[in-house]
Amino acid sequence: MMAIKKRGADLKQYKSLAFLKSLTLFANLLDKDVARFADAAQIMRYEKGKLLYLEGEQAKFFYIICSGWVKLFNTTEEGEEVILAMLTADSVTGESAIFEKECFTSGAQVVEDAQILSIPLSLLTEQLRVNNQLGFNMLASLVQYQRRHELQLEQYLLYSAPQRIGCFLMGLLPVSEHKDGAKLELPYDKALIASTLGMKGPTFSRALNILREETGIHIAGTRVTIGSMERLLDFVNGCFSQTHLRS
Repeated sequence: MMAIKKRGADLKQYKSLAFLKSLTLFANLLDKDVARFADAAQIMRYEKGKLLYLEGEQAKFFYIICSGWVKLFNTTEEGEEVILAMLTADSVTGESAIFEKECFTSGAQVVEDAQILSIPLSLLTEQLRVNNQLGFNMLASLVQYQRRHELQLEQYLLYSAPQRIGCFLMGLLPVSEHKDGAKLELPYDKALIASTLGMKGPTFSRALNILREETGIHIAGTRVTIGSMERLLDFVNGCFSQTHLRS
């Protein structure tokens, strides 16, 4: 599948100073400093299934996801894929390669059609040497990513499989939309959701059935309707029998 250059309004929107400065990496930088990155950026549209980069590959660019979903993964010696993270709009990836001899430490694959900015890694390296605020932002961005990873690990250790699915669904909704009758679309296929949450297919199916029974959510295809947000929140927060299924 080919990556296709995106033209028109989206190009201007995602290369704008306002968009870039909304990201942690570029927050509080002077306009002239952000403009260096905007001028060097290219936006492309990637189809589902496209490999963005591979683990161990020399990094020439880092990437900003503007829309869609990207999977970060490692591959074990036995050839098994381990999903590290799922990234969507406003996420940055590949920038940490500057600390790893400019090699990517994971693979990245587009799992839902995406628009992605690519910016030369050499520019980031060059600007980090002379811009203290950028260095602070870089550290803050990496700490945020680490914190998300720690929260995910906490869920794996402390939450049941149905609770993990409940957390995942709530995470798809802005807090302002945490209300009864809320509707959302699953962002990618259920098999990938199961892998992301550390489950096998049968475990995911059983856990999803328990979640339906305990919270009254309704799932039709990719559409999820949350009838009672209070029931879902109580369930995820632990009002749940420990004898229920665990992955």
